[in-house]
Amino acid sequence: MKAVGIICELNPAHGGHAELISKTRAAHPGAAIIAAMSPNFVQRGEPAIYSKIRRAVSALELGVDLVIELPTPFALLSAEGFARAGVSLLYSTGVVGALAFGSESGEIETLVRAAGILSSEACEGLTRRGLALGKSYGAARRSAFGELSGGSDILELPKNMLGIEYIRAARAQNAGLDFFCVKREPGISSALIRLGLRESGDDDIMLPEMLDGAILSRLRVMTAADFKKISGAGDGIAERAAKYARTAGSFADAAAAVKTKRYTLSRVRRFLLRAALGIREGQPETPPYIRVLAAAGAGRALLREISRASSLPVITKPALGRRLGGEIARLLELEAAA
Repeated sequence: MKAVGIICELNPAHGGHAELISKTRAAHPGAAIIAAMSPNFVQRGEPAIYSKIRRAVSALELGVDLVIELPTPFALLSAEGFARAGVSLLYSTGVVGALAFGSESGEIETLVRAAGILSSEACEGLTRRGLALGKSYGAARRSAFGELSGGSDILELPKNMLGIEYIRAARAQNAGLDFFCVKREPGISSALIRLGLRESGDDDIMLPEMLDGAILSRLRVMTAADFKKISGAGDGIAERAAKYARTAGSFADAAAAVKTKRYTLSRVRRFLLRAALGIREGQPETPPYIRVLAAAGAGRALLREISRASSLPVITKPALGRRLGGEIARLLELEAAA
């Protein structure tokens, strides 16, 4: 095996990431580690606390060989879309043979079984029934899964959920990847680490409220028709966004006002950010290019092989992407604007 892939955000890097990378390295001697990392916005629907370049360098310091970018339109998707894009990006390198991730369960067989249930027609049918009753998509799916699994609560924990989505994505894409799972020990909280960093006085930190003026200035001039053009519009969220974004005093207030029982807060935050960044419907389901953010010695050597083996163009400089034109140039321009 030439490389193991990791999908991450490093928001910020901490001991749990270090453990995952160290154990992945030990379990796959001789294989490089490639990380597909969210850029300056992350899946929870907010700006990353540090820039993507600083976080990419921290990945190298933890032992990753190559860091590639999971572009913003894909980072700001649900867990299912985020996983689909990340798996596709890593598999498209042509050198990744396994996917490593952490989960609260740490039991790969349990996660594989759960992935099978979630992908079944029975689960999809029960989920649709829950949606018809007014439940959010996540709540409807958890209820359907619980009914089919005999009451398992494995979906209640976020790392388990992402791990299951990685497995589902790999199978849906016929990627043929092996899976390596590390048990995520309790006590490591990215949220608590971010809280501590907020109070540290570090000038490099990006606080979400620092973007309130820029984001709200865009949202306030959008009509319901404008919001309906944004990726993920539906179920009335566009109308609520148009109504409440104009009067909210902050991005957090706008998200809280738009939220309902049907739309979770994280879904609303992602939708409002996509609107502010101009991420419209019609985006490709998976990234159409591989953009390099950082590389160590082994990663630089691997890049030459990826350039030969990949099904996608490899971009080391934005100018190259612009010359490619079409969808790639458009997405790179959107990324630069973000």
